[in-house]
Amino acid sequence: MKKALLTLALTAMVFAASAQTNKWVAGGTGHWNHGEANTGDVVRGGGCNWRIEPFVGYQFTDRFRAGLTVGMIYQHETINGQDDTPQRTYRIGPYAHYDIIKRNRWILFAEAELIYGNSPNYPILYDQPGAAANYNVKSQYFNFTIKPGITYVLNDLINIDLNLNLLGFGYYNGKETRLDNNVESTGHGTELNLDLLESTPADWWNNMTIGITFKF
Repeated sequence: MKKALLTLALTAMVFAASAQTNKWVAGGTGHWNHGEANTGDVVRGGGCNWRIEPFVGYQFTDRFRAGLTVGMIYQHETINGQDDTPQRTYRIGPYAHYDIIKRNRWILFAEAELIYGNSPNYPILYDQPGAAANYNVKSQYFNFTIKPGITYVLNDLINIDLNLNLLGFGYYNGKETRLDNNVESTGHGTELNLDLLESTPADWWNNMTIGITFKF
């Protein structure tokens, strides 16, 4: 009995020590945008898009954690008064997060994601007066990104995160398929994004996501 109690006590001590340095986290990031843009005779109006991506992760060290993110992107607009069928993109993939600099309640971090995205059905609309969708398509892609961000430590359990998508590195590999004839087109490429200083405040807003992280 004494050996069993001692074993249980030691196990509890090891678990408690581990829990102090390795914690689970959960939270999510989101973005919303609504606006109208005119380009010559083309009027894009009533457009809105939003995204929400919850995540879970494990804090391996004081600076490094990794986990899984899922989510959805919703896009909808009208072109010259013609209503566009909403496009929904479902996303899932692993992520890694590293805190580079910590100063009081502020943290500069870098985050890498490998995301699989799938859009099951959406129309192709042309930016021409009176043009209509000729066909619907579906698409899927893999997207790898590395981007910086800023965290504000609200307290020991809650962080507020701002992801700066106008900076960073990305790689894209995707496929689009017409639903009427199954013709496929593919695309891939890399991008080094350094447009933060040359972009407008509207661009900043359209390329930032705000998130919250809970530690437990």
